[in-house]
Amino acid sequence: MREYYLETNNISKRFGKQLAVNNVSLKVRKNTIYGLLGPNGAGKSTILKMLTGLLRPTNGEIMINGHAWNRSHLREIGALIETPALYGNLTAHENLLVHTKLLHLSESRIKEVLDIVGLDNLGKKRVSQFSFGMKQRLGIAIALLNKPKLLILDEPTNGLDPLGIKDLRKIIRSFPSQGITVILSSHILFEVKQLADDIGILHNGQLKFQGEIDQNKDLERFFIEIVSS
Repeated sequence: MREYYLETNNISKRFGKQLAVNNVSLKVRKNTIYGLLGPNGAGKSTILKMLTGLLRPTNGEIMINGHAWNRSHLREIGALIETPALYGNLTAHENLLVHTKLLHLSESRIKEVLDIVGLDNLGKKRVSQFSFGMKQRLGIAIALLNKPKLLILDEPTNGLDPLGIKDLRKIIRSFPSQGITVILSSHILFEVKQLADDIGILHNGQLKFQGEIDQNKDLERFFIEIVSS
């Protein structure tokens, strides 16, 4: 029997008359990377916001490690949704220091997460001088501060150059071995094939496919077949 760290049981989200997410049941295996795929407007970000408590499902249930989602689960969830909110006039260390104080965490954790994302040798360089890729990595460092068991990333490689994507891919791929389950959304199919163990394909708010990635299949062709059917 497979051990699922995250499950959603027929979750839906309605905004007025618009049904943005329609009876979606995800099954995310523990210590794996799950790629949530879909064209723009498919409902990916809405689902991730429900997982982090930013939105409440209209219907359905979210299960974390076999238990119904409640606010205490936020202690074991880290998230980077959209672009990270950073203080441009502060250094990477100072940005993290703000968050350790807000979360009542030890300052020793700052060096640990900077090492993980490769931002440990920046000295007093201010975040306003960072490249987009460096800001994304700092956003992930913030998400890692509380030693999450579940890490949620929304389009983490968006806007990165090829070198930045390669660096971030290596970082994300290392997380399952550290006991971190990852769910990430993306519409960059090549990147997801490089990263994910399992995928879910969304279209018009519905889950059209869910399962392990077949490395022998052309993911782009498979994706188009699914969303066109």
